[in-house]
Amino acid sequence: MPRNRTEESLTGEAIAERVTQLGHSLQARGVEVTLAEIIDAAQAATLVDLGSRSEFRGALRATLVKNARHFELFDAAFDRLFPLSAASGGTGGEAAAVDAVSVVAFDADPAALAAQLVAEHGGFDGELRGERHHLQRALKAADLARIMSDARKANPDVPTAELRERIEHLKRLMAAEVRYRLGSSDQRLPDTAVQDIEFLSATRHQLDEIRDAVRPLARRLAARLARRRRARHGRGVDFRRTIRRSLASGGTPIDVAYHRNRPHRPDLFVLCDISGSVAHFSVFTLTLMSALSAEIPRCRSFVFVDAVDEVTDLLAATDHGIEPWQLMRNTDVIAGDGHSDYGAVLGQFWDEIGQSDLGPHSTLMITGDARTNYLDHRADVLEEISSRCRAVYWLNPEPRREWDTHDSEMEAYARHCAGTFEVRTVRQLVSCVESLL
Repeated sequence: MPRNRTEESLTGEAIAERVTQLGHSLQARGVEVTLAEIIDAAQAATLVDLGSRSEFRGALRATLVKNARHFELFDAAFDRLFPLSAASGGTGGEAAAVDAVSVVAFDADPAALAAQLVAEHGGFDGELRGERHHLQRALKAADLARIMSDARKANPDVPTAELRERIEHLKRLMAAEVRYRLGSSDQRLPDTAVQDIEFLSATRHQLDEIRDAVRPLARRLAARLARRRRARHGRGVDFRRTIRRSLASGGTPIDVAYHRNRPHRPDLFVLCDISGSVAHFSVFTLTLMSALSAEIPRCRSFVFVDAVDEVTDLLAATDHGIEPWQLMRNTDVIAGDGHSDYGAVLGQFWDEIGQSDLGPHSTLMITGDARTNYLDHRADVLEEISSRCRAVYWLNPEPRREWDTHDSEMEAYARHCAGTFEVRTVRQLVSCVESLL
């Protein structure tokens, strides 16, 4: 594997300056870092092999961070201040191809792999756009969920938690590489509210924060829906009950009674794409919908990649605290090469579930980016499903401006949906679900 020598291109003075910026960035995020520790970190940088990114990172982290819960903040700040491509120019083209599975499975230095993935799939050979756009293109093509699954097979002795941390490290390095290529000089770490963190660009730490926030939000949403249902009057005055009540006031109808409202609570079918970068978004959707069981008495959950499998019982058994990799391991959602195939999935869902179980009181909610990998989209099958259901809704975690770009078939599917929604954050997800229910 090519050896990354990013830091060797920096002078001693430049390294000291960036180490100081690193210390100040951590202080701004609430990490207790003293001036003496910043000086120690700068001295430590002169005593390690700057050609080894992992050794350099370890030296700075050991001197600046005293609590493991701050490691995520440190890593994000480090990757911003010491990007991968400072020495190589970020081309990644002259280096030999790196085996992604081997890097993750056997804990090799992921720096060259991150640079390669961004160079090949980040879309920098065309029009330059925002950081999130280029990063998501690279993450989508890399298919990190698939890499982790293959790495587990290649080296089954490695604990899953450790593999997951290696994947998160690779994501951070890819983000740093994208920022370097775009020439970003912003060294601040944005303090984004949990409800406004975008699913597709969230770090592991942010995903954990979102997970902690979803359940309380779901309970509050369920309470709001229940109050709204109880408060809603019926269609007209119930004269019999009104007259009966008026007897207590001498025949004057002071307390008007309305027909009791019996709102229809539909059967809900949730069909979620758990491939690639949209996997976490789908898991949060499943968590939110399952937490609303009081308002949705009959909810069935399905997940897919290029095949469909029901996970209703699996979610209940794990108290809805499940990870995307657990869904991949415990379900039969891969029938072929493991890439999203919406056409095959819709066909299987219609044949095995739709024709027998869907009806006029059924609502189908589909979550995913509608990217078909240039396979047949089979929108005609969704039309059949829509004709059988009360309504079909589609929740897409990508920005609306990116719909129908490259292999996205969102427009073809939208023709057969009662509504399509851009759902990039928890706030948008909760708002969308509340409006639909």
